[in-house]
Amino acid sequence: MTFGRCVVATGRYLVGMHIRRGFLGWGVFLILAGAVPLLVRSGYLTDDQISHIWALWPLIIIGIGVGLILRRSRLEFVGGLIVAATVGLMAGGVLSLGSVPLSTGICGSQTGTVAFPARDGSFAGSASLDLQLNCGTVNVSVVPGSAWHVEGLDADGVGPVIKASDSALSVRSRNDASGAFWMFGPRDTWRVTLPDAARLDVDLQLNAGQSTVDLGGAAVGRFGLELNAGSATVNLGSIKDIGDLDISLNAGSLGLTLPNRSTSGSIKVNAGSVNLCAPAGAALRLRTGENIVGSYSYDGHGLVKNGSTWTTPGFDTAAVRIDLQTSANAGSFTLDPEGGCD
Repeated sequence: MTFGRCVVATGRYLVGMHIRRGFLGWGVFLILAGAVPLLVRSGYLTDDQISHIWALWPLIIIGIGVGLILRRSRLEFVGGLIVAATVGLMAGGVLSLGSVPLSTGICGSQTGTVAFPARDGSFAGSASLDLQLNCGTVNVSVVPGSAWHVEGLDADGVGPVIKASDSALSVRSRNDASGAFWMFGPRDTWRVTLPDAARLDVDLQLNAGQSTVDLGGAAVGRFGLELNAGSATVNLGSIKDIGDLDISLNAGSLGLTLPNRSTSGSIKVNAGSVNLCAPAGAALRLRTGENIVGSYSYDGHGLVKNGSTWTTPGFDTAAVRIDLQTSANAGSFTLDPEGGCD
């Protein structure tokens, strides 16, 4: 029978499906970090109960021990899952109570103190930046000219893995973000300067840490940011030009100063918060969707709501148009908060 064949085929597919264990920890962490705020909002958990989540911290030590005992066995990943689940619950508690900086709660408490050799180079024309930091702090800024520069501190003075050409720069942590215990090592500190002479495509990934990005004076093609369990401040207010935005947050917080240039793109939040600061005179179109666990504070800024879209009157004829899809799952967006976006 056709139905029977379908069931058998589906069963074979599930049996043969390969799960990448390296990402199991991230999946468990993100699920729990998002589930805790959702349960609080739904009334199933109280603030008092959430405040006791921190008492689970010994499970982190237990998870590390289990990982060591099962090392090089097929069950080695179990220790990592215990750690990821515990940290996910703690991160969810932070997001629910809003009292502890998330990035300092799940990343190494100590900061590396040894300077690594600085690296320099230059771009011949349009170029791309690919930056991935696992546990630490990074500052990205723009300087006049065509040269780039990377410097900073870590635990042993070796520095990140840097690959460069006259059209691309890649700066990546030596530790692997898919591993189980990388987030408990010393925090790296990077300072990256980019030239204003080149048109740049920028892709940033920050896993457990903090970032300050100021691209004032740069011409940006694509700006991409993936923030996992961290916080970032991004200032695009004085850039020369920009293409589109592609931003995602998983258990993080972002302060974003929007450009005074027309742009479009998407910002997706899973268990996190975004503050948006818009330039004076810019027309906005902010689409939200209908997610019941998302919060959008867009009222009171002259925007007109139509269904799930908030729009500045006269948007289609405005000189500067910013068109964004903003989506929150157990998260929030706030437009022009009183404290700004720094």
